[in-house]
Amino acid sequence: MIRKATLQDMQYIVSLSKKESLCLGFIPKVAYEAAITGYKGGKRWSTTCNDQLFVCVENNDLVGFVMFSYGKYSKVNQICIQADARLISRGKALLSAGISHGNLRGIEDFSCGCADDLPSNFFWKQMGWVKVGERQGISHKNTWKETSKRKVNIYRYMTSSLFVNDFGLILPKENVEIVI
Repeated sequence: MIRKATLQDMQYIVSLSKKESLCLGFIPKVAYEAAITGYKGGKRWSTTCNDQLFVCVENNDLVGFVMFSYGKYSKVNQICIQADARLISRGKALLSAGISHGNLRGIEDFSCGCADDLPSNFFWKQMGWVKVGERQGISHKNTWKETSKRKVNIYRYMTSSLFVNDFGLILPKENVEIVI
């Protein structure tokens, strides 16, 4: 079962993200709280949070989570299934919930990043996400860890059969020959 996360799920989410820190990018606890409550504290940005956190529940136990950001560029910030519960169907269910939530908001284009050395790249490809580029890992607060120096693959997923490229041209999502 997939449901929206609640504040009661915070301990599990933070604990799992710390346990899987070599595979996940760092997200502070306050960001998870904002995704649950819909409110960001502080004065630096808008107080409205466009993130959403979903959890996967199996036999009344939490087994994973996904965090999406919805906006002009919507993305999967983190997705994690605990090691003893990893099945592709659970990850797929979490992604589907986040994509469906985005579709209800009119969002059809999603992206994510995955370190090149992780087996998770196979998951993204199996889910139909397409690798569209690469970037260097990011480090926060000038503390370069070995994991921050990894190459990160950028994946994209579109629920529409058409998309608008950077030049405003409407193109088919798949590689299809266009005859004029």
